[in-house]
Amino acid sequence: MNSSNFMGCQKFKNRFLKMFKNKKFNMVILATLIVGIIIGGGLRLGYNQMLKHQRDTLAYNVSFGNKDIGIVRNKEMVTSIVKSIEEELSNDYNIEVVINQSFKFEKVHAEENELTELIKIENNIKSKLTYNVVAYAIEVKGNTLGLLKTKKLANKLLEEIKKPYIEMANEKGAKLEEVEVVEDVNIVKREVPFSKVQKYDEVLKYIRKGTTEEKTHVVKKGESFWSIAHKYNITVEDLIKANIDKDSEVIQPGDELSLVVPKPFLTVATYEEKKYIEKVPYETKYEKTASLYNDEVRVKRSGTPGKKEVVAKVEKQNGIEVAKEILKQTLISQPVAQIKIKGTKEPPPTIGTGRFMRPTSGRLTSRYGPRWGGFHYGVDLASRIGTPIKAADGGVVTFAGWKGSYGYMVEIDHGGGFKTRYAHCSKIYVKKGERVYKDKTVAAVGNTGRSTGPHVHFEVLKYDKNKNPYSYIGKKYR
Repeated sequence: MNSSNFMGCQKFKNRFLKMFKNKKFNMVILATLIVGIIIGGGLRLGYNQMLKHQRDTLAYNVSFGNKDIGIVRNKEMVTSIVKSIEEELSNDYNIEVVINQSFKFEKVHAEENELTELIKIENNIKSKLTYNVVAYAIEVKGNTLGLLKTKKLANKLLEEIKKPYIEMANEKGAKLEEVEVVEDVNIVKREVPFSKVQKYDEVLKYIRKGTTEEKTHVVKKGESFWSIAHKYNITVEDLIKANIDKDSEVIQPGDELSLVVPKPFLTVATYEEKKYIEKVPYETKYEKTASLYNDEVRVKRSGTPGKKEVVAKVEKQNGIEVAKEILKQTLISQPVAQIKIKGTKEPPPTIGTGRFMRPTSGRLTSRYGPRWGGFHYGVDLASRIGTPIKAADGGVVTFAGWKGSYGYMVEIDHGGGFKTRYAHCSKIYVKKGERVYKDKTVAAVGNTGRSTGPHVHFEVLKYDKNKNPYSYIGKKYR
């Protein structure tokens, strides 16, 4: 630094020090500083107050879709209200309810008096919401078989499905080793409209039957599984399947039978060890006799089945046996052979002789003519079930089968406008179109159709008009 510059700096320094020694100058500086501090502090305070106000008035405008619900201070208020509504609905319907709206929260600023009252928020949500309930679907291979309120009910139903088959095994004295549902069943949690939830009993019945169809028959006196199946043109096996909880051998008047063959969605398999008595079949031996026609056979001695005790492992599906393994067999009694005698004599011609014979032995129990306020169009000959019924004369069989109140019936055309009928048979040995000779066994005495006991109802018709059989038996009719 040269001497001139140094001298200039020294002068400025001396002048500055002299100013600070001046009291008036110092007061001006101090006042300026104080004013600056006050202004700065005021600005700072105002800024802080502005931030606080923004925080205190922060709120949310709540909506779902394009529907406004109201303004709340915090989101948790809406969450709490929704939960409260869910609980209220769950109690009302006795099932877990889920509100499925997605709420939108838009930040706004609002004073306390601008906030929506909570009760109004709740009412707005209730008036605009849609909701589902939690249900449990019973599924097999992706197909829903039913929707129930709780998982507990779904599990209970799967156990209930097994119950009839467990009881059936216990009632028959079998040792039940295992019971299972064959299909892979899943219980799946679903959110569905309340209207889709089903009643327990309805789902149980639907799964067991495989249909909602209902058709029943009330058992009447004298009916059996066989006669009921025949009446409705279904097989006895199908009728048994439709009434798996009933004993087909023991039904009483008033019992209600289902006529809908079930096609259950679930298969219940039972594995049981059972002990039972089984018949040992007898053999049949034949002897010849010239006293019978060569198309006739008579039983000389009835056979008697033997007996054996069997222990077997049996697999059933829905109560129907599908497999059996014999574990042990013990013979109790030997069978006795049946002896039949077969005729060797040539039969007579199949054309009518013109004279009717009595169709069977037995007592006359009802004559031709007025009876019980009506008219009896034949005669009744009582005899034991199975007693042979003979053709009253030669001719052609025009009917052989079931004939309503007649039960099993045979009709023979003898020519000359004459026909005979043989009703309430237990068995029929001829078929329509077959030619028969006089004295041929065409059926067996029975108690089928509208009948009050074992007998044959015998009719004689001339040009399809009934005649008194006793006016023709043993007499020349043409």
